[in-house]
Order: sequence, then C-alpha cells, then structure tokens
Amino acid sequence: MKAGDTTIFRLQISENAKETTAAWERPEHFETDGENFSSIRGPLVRRPASSVRVDKGDIELRFDDPAPHSRPDVFRLHRVDATHLRVTYENFEPFDFVRSAPGTETIGPWDQGRTYVRLIARSTSAEMTAIFEADQNDRKAEKIDWSQVSAADERRRTRTQELLDSDALQSGEDFYHAAFVFQHGDLADDILKAHVLATIAVARGKPAAVWIASATLDRYLHRIGKPQVLGTQYKLSQGEPVTQEPYNKTLVSDSVRKALHVPGLAEQEQQRLRLQARNGGAKQP
Repeated sequence: MKAGDTTIFRLQISENAKETTAAWERPEHFETDGENFSSIRGPLVRRPASSVRVDKGDIELRFDDPAPHSRPDVFRLHRVDATHLRVTYENFEPFDFVRSAPGTETIGPWDQGRTYVRLIARSTSAEMTAIFEADQNDRKAEKIDWSQVSAADERRRTRTQELLDSDALQSGEDFYHAAFVFQHGDLADDILKAHVLATIAVARGKPAAVWIASATLDRYLHRIGKPQVLGTQYKLSQGEPVTQEPYNKTLVSDSVRKALHVPGLAEQEQQRLRLQARNGGAKQP
C-alpha cells in the first residue's frame, strides 16, 4: 500500500496444505487519519497475524497489538482482481493494495518530517457544482432582489442537505461548495455547519477552503453575539462607518491569520478604509 511514491504497508499471505498465515510489515511508529501518514519513524516491524479466517469470500486478518490494553488491528481483505485488494481497516476509507512479487517491492525508507499522502479518487457532484454556481451568480447582479435570493438560498440549502444526508457529496470540491451555500443561511447553526463543511473540504484536499473556514468561524461568532477573532467580517451600513466590531484582535496573532490565508491587522485596516470610501451598500460574498 503506497502513500505518494512510498510503500507504507505490506501484507504477506502464505498458504499451504495445513494453514494460511499472514504478516503485516509496517513502520514501528506512524500517525494517520487514513489519508495522510506522518511522524513515521523507527525500524520496519513484521507483525504475524494472530488469526486468519475467510468470511463471505473476504479474508479477515487479526493482528494483536503488543501495547498493554490495546485493541487488535483487524483488516478485511476484498479481492478486486488478480493484482488488487481493497482493505478495510477501522473507520478509514478502504486502502488499495497492489500485488508485488516477493523481493521486488521496497518498503520505506521514510522521512520523519514528511507527510505522505494517499491519493483517493473521489468524484465531484455536478449537481452540487450547479447549486454553488447559482448561489454565486445570484450575488453578481447589479440590482439584487434579496427577497427572491433568500428564497432561492433556502431551496439550495434544503437540496444540499439532502445530498449530504444521502452521502452524495464526496470530494473536497463538493464540501467547499456546500460550505458557501450554508454560510448564507439565516440561522447560527447554518453558519456553524458551513464551518464544519469547509473544514472537511480542507481535509479532502481543497486548500482554498481555508479562507471560507476562517470566514464562517468569524461569521458564526458574530451571529451568536460574540467578537470575531480573525477579522474576516465587515459591517457596511449606508451612511454609517464601516466596522469589524465586535472584534477580539488579540486572541490570535497575525502569524496565525497568515497561516489561515487571512490578512493581518494592518492590511485589514486598509481594507476597512477602502470599503468606507466606497460604502454604498453591501453584497454578501
């Protein structure tokens, strides 16, 4: 099983007239969320399976964890074809294993400071993309009838929730689009949901979603009457000074804002002044 160009795991399965045995070769230590492997260190270890059993055509391998009071690691192997296995482990998305001839596949070496990313193909929903584009296009008109847009927003949120509930959204792009739809909601929970969806989008390989994750955090805080902490939200009212208040500017530093693709305090003030100079109303992004 590879992450990037490096083999992380290897399963060896042998069969003779009496029994089937298996072993799991892996780094001694690693951290993973199922997609990213990091902090890989230590020598290669080979752990023999404590049990091998066939269940409905699949093979279940059980590996006892030597750490005290630890649960065993259980792999369920499903044969895709003559050279590929799909392996289910914990609650992670299935791992794809490719057959290799003995002695031909090198496992490791690993760089402890590197994160190895397992490529997972996820389809993007054409319907979710269309919903997002409609959401954005409604906000580009010169004159906007917000009563009509609000009604359309509600229909888009309802349909997006149906797609989420049916597990139809898979890719980082899908969750990025869904976050934009929910951030235009009327309720604080809509904004909070948008923040959660944006976080998933980042985790599934959509770096651009870092900004919407930041913006929805600030918008949620404002919606529940708390100060924003990153500075993404500006309040524009005709004839009134443009403001970011309430705003807790000291909770995080500009270095944290930079990591989240948010301008620093000085740049935010310049943006506030620019908005003040042309303040004639506001459109939601």
